[in-house]
Amino acid sequence: MGNSEGFSTNGVPDQGWKIYVASTSLVIGAGLFVMARWITRIKTHQLGSDDYAILASLGFSIILSVSMQLAVLHGYGQHKHDLTKPQLHKALFWFFIEQIQYKMVICLNKVSVVLLAKRIFIARIFQIQAWIVLCLITCWTVASVGATVFQCVPARGAWNSTIGAKCIDTSMFWMAYAIINILTDAICIALPIPEVLQLRLNSRQKAMLCAVFLLGGFVTLCSIMRIIAVIKNDKGKDTTWDFVPRNIWSIVETNIGIICACLPVLKTPILRGLSTLLGTTKHTRREHGSAYELNGGSAQQKHSKSGHKRISKDPWGDMREDSASDEVHIMHRAELDARSQHANLDIGFAKENSAAVKEIEPL
Repeated sequence: MGNSEGFSTNGVPDQGWKIYVASTSLVIGAGLFVMARWITRIKTHQLGSDDYAILASLGFSIILSVSMQLAVLHGYGQHKHDLTKPQLHKALFWFFIEQIQYKMVICLNKVSVVLLAKRIFIARIFQIQAWIVLCLITCWTVASVGATVFQCVPARGAWNSTIGAKCIDTSMFWMAYAIINILTDAICIALPIPEVLQLRLNSRQKAMLCAVFLLGGFVTLCSIMRIIAVIKNDKGKDTTWDFVPRNIWSIVETNIGIICACLPVLKTPILRGLSTLLGTTKHTRREHGSAYELNGGSAQQKHSKSGHKRISKDPWGDMREDSASDEVHIMHRAELDARSQHANLDIGFAKENSAAVKEIEPL
């Protein structure tokens, strides 16, 4: 018989408690990061499509956690032979629902990362690349969710094998999905790196920015651990028992993905918090210095160079203090670089036209 607590009772082994702990703790942690991100963006009036995408991802992650816990409630985490037929069917039904939510969270995490990079880097070629990646992620998610929903015909054959439904080879499908998931992770992580390297920043600043975007590698590591769990239990027939490790890695991957997607926006608030915990503001001052440098030098330096006697306040200073984030400075630098490139192209075009006119004049 299944029990609703996820703990072994009456000599019946149960791993359900592992799912309870992982799903509850990680979704709360992810929720805190999303809340901090939204507070930061609302304060600076910078809410954008990337913020809505990560909020939607958190919503699906909550549904994912609830689905897993309902599966445990009906015996998921116990051996199949310890469950009644109705319990087994209900447990596998919620496992089926969980697969759909998992794919939605994975998709929205990647969409949020790409949309954030799209907001920061405005170069036309990058915008085109970002749209291509977004289309790729969306199309693959629609296809994979469709394959999940219709993995059996009729669909209820996915949780009730007694009706004689025709089903796809789910092991091959899960493996293919995991591999493509890792590849798209790598694409999303690598996408903004060339743009960062082209910014007119010193090597240390470029390294810091690259490191922030490369934090998504933690999600890829979770994806790899999940695929290892899939391979390890691929031949397992005791679905409600053997698949528990894979479910736990699914929870870890989705919620760590949400957290990593929020880190580029929350880098400076996190560093400020650490500085407060350590009882020093030295590191925070250093971060502010970096933010000034990202802006091409402080406004005070600019005004002193231009000969103004009165030193004006840095126009980005208020924003920096309110948002506790240097993302706006990166956006400003990327915009300046993009405009500079366009200006250079226009100057080159004008020179070519002038030379052509001079060649024609003698005629």
